[in-house]
Amino acid sequence: MGKYNVVMKRKRAEKAVRKRAIHGDPVTAKLKNKPQNLSVSGKRQRKLLKKWRRDQKEAADKGLITMQDVEMMAASQPEHEEVD
Repeated sequence: MGKYNVVMKRKRAEKAVRKRAIHGDPVTAKLKNKPQNLSVSGKRQRKLLKKWRRDQKEAADKGLITMQDVEMMAASQPEHEEVD
């Protein structure tokens, strides 16, 4: 098993060198940090919507906001954004 670990370590190092040569900065040979993708997946969107609804319900139960505020917010949202 020791030989396998050594071989894999060498292969990973060679792969990293190739990546740096292709995608890295020419001066420092370091890989660039790419900005995170701005699109939100459907699963993440459902999760955020569920959390938002739960927070709204808790706020309404505590009396922090009135039902009139909730109705105004619901009316201002486009209908196609609603996901169940």
